[in-house]
Amino acid sequence: MKNILFLILLISNIGFAQVFNDYNFNTEYSDQLTDITEYETGYLLTGYISDSAYSATYSIHGATALIKLSKTGNPIDTFTLDTFGVEIAYKTVYYNNYFYVFGTTNPDLLTDTFYLIVTKMDTNFNVIQQRQYPELEGISYLSIFKTKYTADSSMYFIGYNYHGSFNYNGMRSFLFNYNFDNMEMITFDYISQGMLVYDVMIYNNPRKYTFSGIYDFLGSKFIGYDSLLNKTFDTNIPAPEYNNAVLGGYVYFQEYRDSLYLCLGKSIIHYPSNNPTCAVGSLVLEVLDSNYNIVDYKYWFNDTLTIIETSIRNGLLKNNDNEYFVGGTIGMNYYYMDSGIVIIKIDSNLNTIWRKHIECTARTMRLMNMHPTDDGGVLILYEEQASITGAELKNSKLMKIGPNGEVISIINLGKQISKQAVNIYPNPATTEINISLKQANEGIARLSIIDIQGKVVIQKQVGDKQTKLDVSALSSGIYIVEGYTSLGVKFTSKFVKK
Repeated sequence: MKNILFLILLISNIGFAQVFNDYNFNTEYSDQLTDITEYETGYLLTGYISDSAYSATYSIHGATALIKLSKTGNPIDTFTLDTFGVEIAYKTVYYNNYFYVFGTTNPDLLTDTFYLIVTKMDTNFNVIQQRQYPELEGISYLSIFKTKYTADSSMYFIGYNYHGSFNYNGMRSFLFNYNFDNMEMITFDYISQGMLVYDVMIYNNPRKYTFSGIYDFLGSKFIGYDSLLNKTFDTNIPAPEYNNAVLGGYVYFQEYRDSLYLCLGKSIIHYPSNNPTCAVGSLVLEVLDSNYNIVDYKYWFNDTLTIIETSIRNGLLKNNDNEYFVGGTIGMNYYYMDSGIVIIKIDSNLNTIWRKHIECTARTMRLMNMHPTDDGGVLILYEEQASITGAELKNSKLMKIGPNGEVISIINLGKQISKQAVNIYPNPATTEINISLKQANEGIARLSIIDIQGKVVIQKQVGDKQTKLDVSALSSGIYIVEGYTSLGVKFTSKFVKK
């Protein structure tokens, strides 16, 4: 049901702290939104809601959540799956007037193995097609971090997965090239095992790749591969001031100018530079040459009692040819990020234009993503939590910062999340399913059952609050239930046919 998320736009014209403190934490579901996609008329936020602060992939029920915003930041529409299975979304790509939502699903809802699933939707959230991919299946966790277009307009995706409990030795990072027209993977390969990849540089003529990431808890690396994904080099990403030190955190890099690269991570910096006894945790932006030696660096710190962690996604963001945004989260340690968010806007010579410290008034606060706006500002997607125990639910917010560092607006994503409006049971099903609405004043007007190829396989006019459908003739797989209530409200859900 599209209205499952209630969005409240708060315009910050009475002072940021007053608006921020007015937030009441959601008490029913976590809403965890991690991706921002721009299209012609607005932005799409991608993520999921779950019944725990922990990720839905840890055997916890979850459901995909998508939120459309106008270019001015006003909420337009929302989409969530009404059925809590285990399906969550990580990233959306807008291509040729369609949204392609990349996420994971657990088809039988009985095991802890997951599959990559891609859902093609039009801009009104009508499902066109859905596919699963055997290249990424039978896994315990999957995350897609980055996408990169290349000269031939194809798109590359990077991410990682693992089996069983989290550990670096069992973790495998991957790269695949995707064709949106036929929803096919052109290529798929695993790269270095034990490395969590965060960013990739893709070169043409000849095709080659350079990945950045964390390797086996030992620090960050650049690893190069040729067009056949044979490893060509492996080097630590250096950190300034300390011999044999490497950059840490989520490490991002991109081309700069004059055959130089920009690389963002975290490190320990002496401050002031002539006082070797005073060291602080800092965001560090390095200028590297073609051999990955440090040519220059800039750093930003909070104080000696806190660290700054780079953003989980898009910590280094190019705004235009003349400006960049750098973002990070401040806290006592990685698990206790209690001191807010820092956003820095810099010019092409890496000089600071402005720096914004957004204070944390929740128990924890973490920067998830950033996206530049047409006016020279930036959208900031972040999450809050009432405690660090994991029992309290997470809440996502979107902040718009203007070109001069002013907070323009804050959108509370999921300030209240209602219960599912539709029940489908049994799920999984073998012969029939029961479908019912929870609202006392609404009935089901009509229903459609759609397979993952986008074909309508069952249609029914209902005119009641509940109904039964015979699904015995359907092949095994995932099916989408689309319907309209007697008040004209569209709802969407899913079930699994055994």
